[in-house]
Amino acid sequence: MAASARREFARETIALQQGVIYGPVMSRRLGRSLGLNLLPDEIKLCSLNCRYCQYGWTGMLAALEGKADGFFPSRGEVKEKLARTLAKMAAAKKPPDTITFSGNGEATLHPEFPGIVADVIELRDRYAPGCKTAILSNSTTIGRKSLREAILKLDEPILKLDAGTAGTFKKLNGPAPGVSFQRILDGLRLIGPRIIIQSLFVNGGVDNTSPDEVGAWVKAVVSVAPREVQIYTLDRGPADASLKPVPLKRLETIAAQLRKTGVKARVFA
Repeated sequence: MAASARREFARETIALQQGVIYGPVMSRRLGRSLGLNLLPDEIKLCSLNCRYCQYGWTGMLAALEGKADGFFPSRGEVKEKLARTLAKMAAAKKPPDTITFSGNGEATLHPEFPGIVADVIELRDRYAPGCKTAILSNSTTIGRKSLREAILKLDEPILKLDAGTAGTFKKLNGPAPGVSFQRILDGLRLIGPRIIIQSLFVNGGVDNTSPDEVGAWVKAVVSVAPREVQIYTLDRGPADASLKPVPLKRLETIAAQLRKTGVKARVFA
């Protein structure tokens, strides 16, 4: 998208996804992406309350899945609905490019997440063997061994890191009690070379694009040593209307600063 058009982003947040399967949608990063929503339809359930979220403010802020027992679709329901969808897409010879764990919050909060990952891979292999699997995760559960192992079974494990300091993380990402920046960083460092970091930059009520903020972020990313970093800005209306998208030129400058360290960085705008 051209830089001039990039500034004309949607001002409104979007509605929560309804149901387990949504799309496929065209993704700048993942191509024709079939979404998997393991979270409730009626409320956004997440371990962060990010100011920039396209789904608005978090309705149920939780760091552990136990708080939301009874809200989740069952593992069996997820498998049945995905199987039905992939079978139809295979019959039409229009398989997705990617099956992506995303939706109304943080997918890894689902109590059966590791088992669901195994089911998704099984169904992918059966109906769409050329398709990749992916997750867009906020990194808050990466300290748990079972969840790390499940995430790493996916082809594109994309995990969030928007800040280089605990203070900016708290202001921008609004963590649930018990979620700490340092624990996230420690968890990412355990698996860095196998993951993709996604980082969103904003101006306005919170600004993570200043030289000091970017310098701290670069230092944190280098300590993780991911296989790639994906840099982007607002595309849809944020929960906090004071936030503004970052010009493409600034995003490219941030990427160039990271590339000087030897870390691969791509800008999606």
